[in-house]
Amino acid sequence: MKSLSNKSGLLLTTILVFISPVTLANDVTEIGLVAIEPNMEALVEDLLKSQEIDLELLLSDSVPEQMIMQRSRVGITAKKWTDKEMARFDMRYGYRPTELLFTADVIAILANEDNPATSITVAELIDVFGCSNDPKHPKWSPTSDARNGESLDTHMLPFAINHNLKGHTTFSSWVECGADGEYAHTQFLSDLPHLINKIEDEEAAIGYTVYSDQISDVKWLSVVDNLGVNYDLNKETILSGRYPLATVYYMYLNIPAHRKGFTEQEKFFIGLTLSEDHQEVLNQYGFISLPPEAIQRNKVRLSLEEPAIEGGYK
Repeated sequence: MKSLSNKSGLLLTTILVFISPVTLANDVTEIGLVAIEPNMEALVEDLLKSQEIDLELLLSDSVPEQMIMQRSRVGITAKKWTDKEMARFDMRYGYRPTELLFTADVIAILANEDNPATSITVAELIDVFGCSNDPKHPKWSPTSDARNGESLDTHMLPFAINHNLKGHTTFSSWVECGADGEYAHTQFLSDLPHLINKIEDEEAAIGYTVYSDQISDVKWLSVVDNLGVNYDLNKETILSGRYPLATVYYMYLNIPAHRKGFTEQEKFFIGLTLSEDHQEVLNQYGFISLPPEAIQRNKVRLSLEEPAIEGGYK
């Protein structure tokens, strides 16, 4: 078992502001592994490296099971625990796990500034970027919120960045070709600047990319889900689970109800949910940092602050 160490001490110092008294763990084997879904491995490893922490990860498609069976005290998963899983955990430990918002992976859809379209449906995205033995080549169609009902009377020109979807399992299942004979019309480019240039040069262009602050000056299309509801790309729609091209990730902690303070391992992972300091690492993988409202929610869940308003992210 690898030991937990923090050579920089910067993040742990920040957490001490919120937590007192502090309970420390001398042996990380008493705490257990950190259970994460396999597609999160590269991101979590880089977050650990950014604080010079060396810690073994447990990759699992069933994070709740690892925590219920005492193989892990910290878990990161895109699957909200079911009532049955919560009940099993409660039966074993006598309390429920603490649930925090952690991050979300996000796909943004880009279009030329002169394109009158302002939104696109999930079905249209699958048509234009999807793989098939006979892929479709759809035209731009007028949308309810397009300028004066205008549309480009031309086929969509799809672009993307090569190998840009690591960790984004839902969207990649739509657009990555696997079976023999499957292909897509998408033209793949080497990096984000090339993609942005293509979008700006071609009026009929459409592109997808993982979320990054670098695309803030490019036109984003809102996305219409399968029920016909239109969602803009912003952190509120993302973290509430409504934006169709995002997956929200939660952090679950096994923190005994009677215990005051946190172990060193818990302090590190809790720290990831209480600030935007790690935004650069998250953005490299197309994940978002938490906005102040979500950080406030996490502090309330940890009993570090009293609730200020009702509602928020569910």
